[in-house]
Amino acid sequence: MLNTLSRNNILTGLIWDLPIHDNMAPGYLKWMANIRRSHRRYIYSVQGDAEVSELIGYSERTSPGCEPFAVHLRNLYGDGFYYFSAGKGQIYLLMIMDGIIISGSDCVITENYFQEMVASLPESKYARLQVTEISLAQLDTIAESCKSNQKIFKKKQRMFWSAVGFGIFLLLIASSVFLYTIISG
Repeated sequence: MLNTLSRNNILTGLIWDLPIHDNMAPGYLKWMANIRRSHRRYIYSVQGDAEVSELIGYSERTSPGCEPFAVHLRNLYGDGFYYFSAGKGQIYLLMIMDGIIISGSDCVITENYFQEMVASLPESKYARLQVTEISLAQLDTIAESCKSNQKIFKKKQRMFWSAVGFGIFLLLIASSVFLYTIISG
């Protein structure tokens, strides 16, 4: 399933920034500063009680037109403890609570670690999240949502480059007319 997502330019494994950095170790803050400089940034909005907050995820893949899987899953299905088999004893895990993608959860983990997490879930602060396996139908829905966003992005990109090309064309014509008037006297 991860290959399917990757082929459709859908990103997984982003590093999601925490909304609040109080009580964070200096090493973590330094590491996040390096991540901010070296990774592509993806922003999503969360409606809080009184205001809208912008939260940020970082990806190593910097190609334009990619869409974060976690944001689409959040927008389509809301809060939850989501997972699917990534093959070879690996599980993809994503946790979303109160509309916020939990930092460190957009990842692939071992099946044993996943079982330990599910077993400890009732005693954790994430106890209210429903454990849900992501189905192929849900992946297809997310892929279609991403493709429609990518089409919009590509259309905007084509319009931009068309405008640049037209501007260069006009500049060449104007400079040709200017040179002709200078040469002809």
